Amino acid sequence: MDFTKNQKYFKANSKLFLLGIPVIIIGIVLAMLLGFQKMIIGVLIAVAGVIFMIACLTGGMKDDDIDGAVASKMNTIEADASEQFKFPRRYEVIHKAVILGGYDFTRESSVPVKRGADLKYRTEYYCGLLMNFTNDGLRILSRKFSILKDDCVEENLHFAWEEVVSSQLDEQEVTFKMVDGKDCTLKVDVYKINLKNGKTLEYCVRNTADVDEAIDIIYRQSVRVKQEELKAKASENA
Repeated sequence: MDFTKNQKYFKANSKLFLLGIPVIIIGIVLAMLLGFQKMIIGVLIAVAGVIFMIACLTGGMKDDDIDGAVASKMNTIEADASEQFKFPRRYEVIHKAVILGGYDFTRESSVPVKRGADLKYRTEYYCGLLMNFTNDGLRILSRKFSILKDDCVEENLHFAWEEVVSSQLDEQEVTFKMVDGKDCTLKVDVYKINLKNGKTLEYCVRNTADVDEAIDIIYRQSVRVKQEELKAKASENA
């Protein structure tokens, strides 16, 4: 991952940005004065001004470039999970693996945040996780990393179904300062896995159908565990 290149995306040059405004105005005026046949010259000048302003705001980096950098880091998570997860000799996959992810806005307010041309918010850190569901429990490989510096934390976790209570998607309100200096309050989605020992695992992710799928799988397994516990108690009391 090219950290130096990614940093340009979050460094807007507002002074140069303003220079694009008179260029656009000049282009519009020329288009009006030169007549229909030559107005293309003014239009091209105005378009050049717009392109210049966009380049100043993005440092030459597009929204897709940043998302592509994230994707390159996340593309290996399935292969890495296969290598890192330790399965018993006999196990049964009860559901295909689910991958969740999203830009992590729950960190300190000092990290840069920017709203792209596609109106989506992006920040320095990304949170991704792969969840594997088998008859012997829930396995998670989480990957929380920066796209601006060499900072990546991975966790390989395994819980028996008896250790997992529930999971849900909560909405959390966060306030931060944008790269242009403006304050912004944003509602973000945080996926939570509640454990029997009282701990809660939290991951800032996008609200997608995969989240609902993961919640449903864990719910069904928790119901199964409770039913088995009730049967065991009934057998003891019989």
